[in-house]
Amino acid sequence: MTKENRTLFTLEERLKMAAESQAASPEAAARLVQLLDSVCTAYFFCGSDDKNIMEALTGEFWECLEEGLLHYGGFCHSFRMAVEHDDGILRSLSSGTLILEPPDPYRSVWSVRTNNALVLLGLILLDHAKGGMRYRNIYHCMRMSLKQYLDALVDLSFQEDGTLDEDRAESFRIWRETFLKDNDGAWSLKEALAQILRRYIAAWQEFGHLDHILRCMGALSCYLEQEEAGRTLPQEEEDRVRRFREALCRYGSDLEGWELVEQDKRYLDPRGYYFSLAYEYPEDVPDPGSKNVAPRTLRSQIFLSERDYSPDVLRKLAGKSPFQDLRELLEVNISEERLACAMGEINMAVMNLYMLFVEPYLRMGEYHYERHLE
Repeated sequence: MTKENRTLFTLEERLKMAAESQAASPEAAARLVQLLDSVCTAYFFCGSDDKNIMEALTGEFWECLEEGLLHYGGFCHSFRMAVEHDDGILRSLSSGTLILEPPDPYRSVWSVRTNNALVLLGLILLDHAKGGMRYRNIYHCMRMSLKQYLDALVDLSFQEDGTLDEDRAESFRIWRETFLKDNDGAWSLKEALAQILRRYIAAWQEFGHLDHILRCMGALSCYLEQEEAGRTLPQEEEDRVRRFREALCRYGSDLEGWELVEQDKRYLDPRGYYFSLAYEYPEDVPDPGSKNVAPRTLRSQIFLSERDYSPDVLRKLAGKSPFQDLRELLEVNISEERLACAMGEINMAVMNLYMLFVEPYLRMGEYHYERHLE
């Protein structure tokens, strides 16, 4: 039943739709998206830990946003500025000095800093969606179906004074069709977000495993050098050891409380100890969509490092190691095909996060953002 171009549902239809989604109509879906756009950034973070991590990643752009940073739509501009800062291709194209080269399949699409910020954005939204952060405007928005959300974004994000922004709308439409081929439009937005993060984590583990082995090799080298010199560790190296131990403990509860070689020299075989430790990297990183995963559990644990993951670079690192067993372990885990595929998955995940939760809000919050810059 329609009235003045609006679809009206019976009570039974609304109850059925409400059981599946908080958006009982396209108008309700649009309203939920608008509520997310206007959410106070303080409610979005719900604590200083996430804010501090995000500030370390995109904080250099916050000052120029001024009051626009106070709501989610304005906060999204910090991601746009981070992406533009990373994208030297656009700047060099305008100057006519660019020499185009094939993209490196082992590097992230944007800087590691920007990628990690987008992953953190997804994790924060997922925590709200699971009810762990208890802010209802985000929670209800994440309960609507993926298709409802995408339709609402098109209606709200790419029009100005009733005129469709053809270029941006077409770009979004192409991405939308591709995204819906791999994701069921009937899923809740929460389910779609959890699936993006699952695929990201599965791909990230390829690099997390390599980082873990390299840390074990580096820490063993540091320990043996200090033991041979017969001296205590300088403060800077003690800090490195402490950070190494904390990083290892994040990989699983079974590592908590372990005394590492650096803190107890009673171990008779440090090489064997670190070789065994290198095998302790877990393959079962928690499912980000699980109810059992508490808010903030996966934060920096699944961030990509700044390391160059090109296979040739990794093989050179392996060749420099004096420890044959660890060198062979690293070499076995270097696969050009697997690394390229994993980085492709990571790049796809962060691009999808950007298109779902940043790009559409740049236009919705544009008036507020520009007004605060004046």
